[in-house]
Amino acid sequence: MKRGSEGPNDGYGAGYALLTVSLTFALTVVLFLLGGRWLDRRLNSAPIFTLIGLLAGLGLGGFWAYLRISQESGRGGRK
Repeated sequence: MKRGSEGPNDGYGAGYALLTVSLTFALTVVLFLLGGRWLDRRLNSAPIFTLIGLLAGLGLGGFWAYLRISQESGRGGRK
């Protein structure tokens, strides 16, 4: 097998793509959670913004991960 003939989804490429998706998902959740926590402390409110931040991070991160995984699996099927 030639060294330059592998595509981005062959071998390590697919693993790195999934690692990127998982790290981006986790980072999105943590950033929204911390943003909500900061707002709660700033406004001296109940943990409502922390919960909103958590749900927003899960929703947006999950949606982005779904789109990215769908895109990657679509590329893998074409040859």
